[in-house]
Amino acid sequence: MTVVRRRLGRLLAALAVVGLTVLVGPAPARAHAYLASSAPADGAVLDRAPETLTLAFTEHVELSAARVALVDGDGRHWAVTGLALRGEDGEPAAEDGDSEEPVSLVAGLPALPPNTYHVSWRTLSSDDLHTTSGTLVFGVGRQVTAAGAAGAAGPVGPGPRETAARAAGLLGLAVLLGGAALALLAGRRRSPVPTMDRALRRRLLVVSGYGGAVALLAAPLQLAIQLAGAAGGWRLLADQLTGGRWLLREAGTATLLAVVLRAAHRLRTAPDARITPAGVAVGLAGALAAAAGTALLGHPSGGPVRTALVGGAHVLAAGGWAGAVLAAVAALLPVARRTTERAAQLRALLRAFATLAVACVTLLVLTGLLLTAPQVATVDALLGSPYGLLLLAKAGVAAVAGLLGLRTARRLRRADLPRRGLLAEAGALAVVLGLAGALAAAGPARGPAFPVAGADRTEPQVTGQVADLVDTVAVRPNRPGRNIVSIAVGDTRRPAPAPVTGVSLLLTGPNGERAVHPVTRTADGWVVAVDDIRTPGAWRVGVTVLRDGLPPVTDTHPWLVPAGESAAAPVRVSAAPLRPALDRSALALGGAAVVGLVLVAARWWRRRRPGGPDREQPPAAGIPAPAERPAEPVAAGAKAVGSG
Repeated sequence: MTVVRRRLGRLLAALAVVGLTVLVGPAPARAHAYLASSAPADGAVLDRAPETLTLAFTEHVELSAARVALVDGDGRHWAVTGLALRGEDGEPAAEDGDSEEPVSLVAGLPALPPNTYHVSWRTLSSDDLHTTSGTLVFGVGRQVTAAGAAGAAGPVGPGPRETAARAAGLLGLAVLLGGAALALLAGRRRSPVPTMDRALRRRLLVVSGYGGAVALLAAPLQLAIQLAGAAGGWRLLADQLTGGRWLLREAGTATLLAVVLRAAHRLRTAPDARITPAGVAVGLAGALAAAAGTALLGHPSGGPVRTALVGGAHVLAAGGWAGAVLAAVAALLPVARRTTERAAQLRALLRAFATLAVACVTLLVLTGLLLTAPQVATVDALLGSPYGLLLLAKAGVAAVAGLLGLRTARRLRRADLPRRGLLAEAGALAVVLGLAGALAAAGPARGPAFPVAGADRTEPQVTGQVADLVDTVAVRPNRPGRNIVSIAVGDTRRPAPAPVTGVSLLLTGPNGERAVHPVTRTADGWVVAVDDIRTPGAWRVGVTVLRDGLPPVTDTHPWLVPAGESAAAPVRVSAAPLRPALDRSALALGGAAVVGLVLVAARWWRRRRPGGPDREQPPAAGIPAPAERPAEPVAAGAKAVGSG
């Protein structure tokens, strides 16, 4: 077996181990700003007008890109003032804070008369620079119907300009990676490929260089499109371009492009010039950096390390398959029509490339499952969101490209060059890269619009301790309307300094309204029925305990009241979480890949060991040595052309 195949086997083994390792990595990052709660809550009916509107998001958003519009039931627009960001502690949040820390957007409201009010908002996530929007409804002295699932912060479809920029960047980077890999495969002295004409190798490197130039220019264009319309866009643009992810991608792409262009220049001046081992090492480092940076600029699939590993491997595999086919079709197929010798060289190169293509496709499927799992919540999310539909389209077109590749591989075993099959495969792969750009520009298929069956919407009870007392509070059924509040009080000291003589309950709603209730002692503890919880949202439950001869003790707990069942999105196919099935599929595929590598390694060892078929056997006594087989006509003709 050749050096290329041996090193390919080691690389695949390492990538398979990495793929299995990341399955048990850290929990996925949120990586998208969704609305967690609001005050007033959606569907709230208030006795008096609120002074502020608070939108609590799951992670940091850009204040300069936030937009809030308020319209009453008569169609009049009301201006909001004083937009500000506040952290979980209520203190002002820094605009350049941690991108994954929850933050609240607070807007001042004018004096609102009794009416119904419709709020529409739009934000830009600080982490992935993706837009999130939604609506909510509240009433001041008026009954309203909550916007519910229709107004929940759901995935946003891809914008055409961002999609075009992302697709161009992915297409250029893939051609750069694939063209460089093919040129390296064709130029190795101990390669199974016949020595390729240096003019053809140079054409391959030049086309690869064009792809790298497109990738370099597309990245800042994409960033400028994402930040268009945001106040302080130039500052954000400078901060992002000098940040780690963008800098890593651009520096890696520029490094690999420099290696490719230098190799093309040397081929022009020296016929036998080849990429040096140092050049290969530098180019590989650039390829890894560009792939990792590209992955970090998409939808994170976990922590930064896991995203760089899994997403970077996905980008490299896409370049190894799609980029190589596109580079071969653009650079070599036109000139292969001219002479049979060059057609034979391209055919031999593609036959040698088949092993790498199979490895890349396997790695693409494995990493694709791992990348999809954190981004698609349920089957309903897969079938009912722009992200899910784009993902299905991408997978379908990729499957068609794979079938075309298998057909091409079978025809390459014969003497002809399947030009139409190569063109069809390249066209399908170009569409796949375009859909990948749209997929990266779309919002993930998760969030409040796609609730997961069985997920805990709130804590069934909460426990706290103040002074020497421990109190436990439970609210049933924890929905807007009539609720039963149960309170258990215990003393940590033995004996207790004084018996509990009374308990009172203080409920504070999302809009700041307060209601106090005395609690009755029963055989099951302290229980009270309340009708004050009329709206969903973030409430606070205060428990005050009275004891003889001791001052009152108060403990306050945050409490989330979810929207009523009628506001939940209807289940169309399944609301079961999709991630467990995807993770199991990835684990099975990774295990099969490892088993396949072990079998290939065992076969290689049997062939290479002493006495194996690849070892030359000494002729037996009295038996002449067999004559050397003549070289294949195609390979011989290709070598003759390459040497000339």
